[in-house]
Parts: sequence; structure tokens; C-alpha cells
Amino acid sequence: MSDRLRLQLAVAVVWALAFAGPDALAQQAAPPARLLLTPSAPLPHDGTYIANDKVAFTVDHRDGQVRLRFLDDDEVFYLSSEPAPMGGRVLKYDTGAVALQVTGWGGLTLYTMEARNGLPAELNEAIQSVDPPPVDAKQVKAFAAKLAEDLSAAEDFAVGFAADWDNLAQSDELRSLGCDAMRNVAYALKQLGKSGRRARLSERIHIIRVIRGTKPGVTMQKGILAVTIAPQEGPSARPSSLAIEQAIEAAL
Repeated sequence: MSDRLRLQLAVAVVWALAFAGPDALAQQAAPPARLLLTPSAPLPHDGTYIANDKVAFTVDHRDGQVRLRFLDDDEVFYLSSEPAPMGGRVLKYDTGAVALQVTGWGGLTLYTMEARNGLPAELNEAIQSVDPPPVDAKQVKAFAAKLAEDLSAAEDFAVGFAADWDNLAQSDELRSLGCDAMRNVAYALKQLGKSGRRARLSERIHIIRVIRGTKPGVTMQKGILAVTIAPQEGPSARPSSLAIEQAIEAAL
């Protein structure tokens, strides 16, 4: 390009800016606009869901954790969460098995022992609390006795519950964990009783003891099934019925 042509182009640019006014100059100087991204809502969305037109469950978020409860029982599952492609999430039980898979746009699939391939779930407008009814301090022993009575009636299990009852009565957090642990054991034994191993379970388990430790866990020895709770770790620090069931199966 010749020097004369460069001069002509420069003059044309100056004249164009002069007649364009201050707005054009401001646009020239302004940095490119940034795309503002609002944080997405937690997934899955809080609410009650229906899977396969018959399995109802409720999900919520509390203290950074996702909680799940099926509406036909009182166990609350605390789920771990992992990122999935396209902004989705994969949520797992404490056994590591997948509980829920959610897409970035909110589509939800439920996984259970009976539905290993997954069931699509739809959000229902009904509002249900994830928390089960609390157990009063004076009713802890009666709560444990009722669990043992139900196990005897349903599966012919002759078991008893043992714990530091006075300690459980003094703390709402500890009592909630202890009652959760006992309830989860009862659910696990009922489920195992349906598998044809009821007789062997009856021979191996006589006492269910709730103890306090540094982390949740399950051990079985000499007729005692010990379930450890860890109140310093929060409300999720007790094994689920699935984890208890898994531990019993490994010990049999």
C-alpha cells in the first residue's frame, strides 16, 4: 500500500469518528462486555418425586448434603454428590451405589436394589418433609422395644437393642443418630430376612448394640451386631440400612 493511500485512509477514519459523535468513541474505548452467568440451582431440586407412577420419594439439601427419603418408611439417606457431564450430578448411597442421576436441565433417574437399571422420576407439587418424626428423650427405650417387637412379628427375629440410654436421652443430636442407627438395622434385617437367610441370621445375631466412635461403621462378633455412630461428624454419621446389610452379608 502506497504512502498516499495510507494517508487517505487515515483521514477517512478521522472524519468518520468526528461525525459519529461521543457514543461511538465511547464504544471504541469500552472493553468487550462479559457474559454474566448466574449460579445454577442445586441439583436435584428439592421436592417430592414419583418414579414409575408408584415409587414416591422426597429430596432436599441441608448443610451442603443431599438427603433422600422414600415415603413408605422413615430412613433418611445422606447422598454423596459427584459432577456429571453437561452440568448434571451423580448421587450415591454410603455403599457407593448410585441412588440418583440428574441431568443439567433437571431430569432425574432413581436407582434402587429392585430397579438397578433406573426409573425416570418426575417432580410432584406435593411438599413432604424428609425428616422422620423425632423421638422424645423419654421414649428412646420404647422406640427400641417397638423395633424389636416388629422384627419378631415380621421375621421371627429374637433380638434386643442395647445402648447408653441415659446418654442418648441427654442430647438431641446423639439421640437422633442413635435412633436412626437402630431403625436402619431393623430395615436391614427385614430385608435380609426376605432373602432366605433368616435362620442363619437368627443364629448369629442376638443383640444390636449402638456405640459411639470416631467414624460410622458395623461389626458383628459373638452374637452382637455393633453399629457405630460418630456425632462429631454430623447427622449423616451413621450407617444406612444398605451399608448395614452389606456388612452383615460379608460377615455371614
